Amino acid sequence: MDVEIRHLRVLVAVAEHGSISKAAAALGQSQPALSSQLGRIERSLGAQLFERTRTGVVSTSHGRSVLARAQLVLAEMAELRGLDIDSHASPGAVELRLGGMPGPLLPAVIHRLTRREGGELTLRAQAETSMSTLLRRVQDGQLDAALIADFDGYPTPTPAGVRREVLVPIEPVFIGLSEHHPLAARDVVELRELADEQWLIDPTDDFGGSPPLRRACRDAGFEPHIAHEVSDSATARAFVRSGHYVGLFMAMAPEDSGVVVRPLAGDPIVQRYDLAWSERCPVDPAEIRRAASDAYLSFVDRNASFYRWWTEHHQS
Repeated sequence: MDVEIRHLRVLVAVAEHGSISKAAAALGQSQPALSSQLGRIERSLGAQLFERTRTGVVSTSHGRSVLARAQLVLAEMAELRGLDIDSHASPGAVELRLGGMPGPLLPAVIHRLTRREGGELTLRAQAETSMSTLLRRVQDGQLDAALIADFDGYPTPTPAGVRREVLVPIEPVFIGLSEHHPLAARDVVELRELADEQWLIDPTDDFGGSPPLRRACRDAGFEPHIAHEVSDSATARAFVRSGHYVGLFMAMAPEDSGVVVRPLAGDPIVQRYDLAWSERCPVDPAEIRRAASDAYLSFVDRNASFYRWWTEHHQS
């Protein structure tokens, strides 16, 4: 089977929704039909693109690479649709360069903006782990806008000429545990109960050693034992799945076979999301903000713990 544009849309929809059944509903297909089609696509590409879990699906390392290219191809197709028969850009053609951290949110925002009405919109996405780098690229004109995540107490300075507006005022950072961990059955985990654990940190963040984690652990009465530095989420999950390590996970991170994601009591580590843009941004920032808010809300129920937290805190 040759992979076609419609197959790429299937992959993007499944990644965006984190669930084959939800993606099927969005695409107007039955769940069995979409599941079968996804299997054929994976066989055609010669690799598994998604891991099936009890709560949905999560993309594999190879799947994330394929999805990144699929987004680019779909963006190129959107651009081609904006050209007339003489290959001149249509009067309504607009290009938006949008940045954000690696993960499901940026592709979901891109997907929503691609469907915007009132002229063609070409999207150029750039994923970057450093928020300061994203903000500098907005300032320098390499990006028009960016989705920024900041830890509470560790704000990233806003460069001159860049404007910011809050998207999500508070999102807790959760703990990832092996499903066999003694605390995995808890709905909420006390940070002090993790004093003897071996921790994973992401060395590519702006802080180079996760000061928010160290501060929270010290407030809980201990110094965290940092065992490994891991920047790839699939590798981090493999470490946690082994049962020998714990690590911080995004609240919207889906649970998969062997890994559970739980809130920490009192939310000792939180972050917020902002939209940053320059005056040169060709799309109304309010439109980007609506797409980002809708995309974010679509991930709230990716795991039961975050959905419960969100409901209890009456976020909107």
